[in-house]
Amino acid sequence: MTTTYTPGASSHRYARAAVHLWPARESGKRASWVLVPEPTTVPKTRRRVRGKLSDWGLAAQSDVVELLVSEVVTNAMRHSWGAVMSLAMDDGTLRCEVQDTNPALPQVREVHEGDEGGRGMYLMQALSTSWGSHPLSTGKVVWFELACEPAGTPAGAEGNGDDD
Repeated sequence: MTTTYTPGASSHRYARAAVHLWPARESGKRASWVLVPEPTTVPKTRRRVRGKLSDWGLAAQSDVVELLVSEVVTNAMRHSWGAVMSLAMDDGTLRCEVQDTNPALPQVREVHEGDEGGRGMYLMQALSTSWGSHPLSTGKVVWFELACEPAGTPAGAEGNGDDD
């Protein structure tokens, strides 16, 4: 199932595209932000993501998530007029989606030692569980997923921890 959110007239002028959000079954485990092409957007988004991960008990994964968020948000800010980012946690999987207004899909390209950019897709491949992109009539969505467990939750743990 896919949920669609369309910003209303009061939304920032840079983000007028429909947002394709991945549904999260866990209550309170989804967040989204409108991103505008300003110099402070990438660091501000990293701080917001770090805070949300902490709220969800996923602070241990912050470094990797922040790095990947920096990559997708930086690309969106460089190549479009704005974006919307969503973050959702469900069944041990964290998913980040960035929808922007540029229809060009990201491509892995050959990178040379002196190049200042072009390594983002390599980082996505190396650090995420899965990633991809797909076109929309209003631009594209670039996404990645990571397997994440909240702190103090052993893998395969079930129940709420109450002994009856």
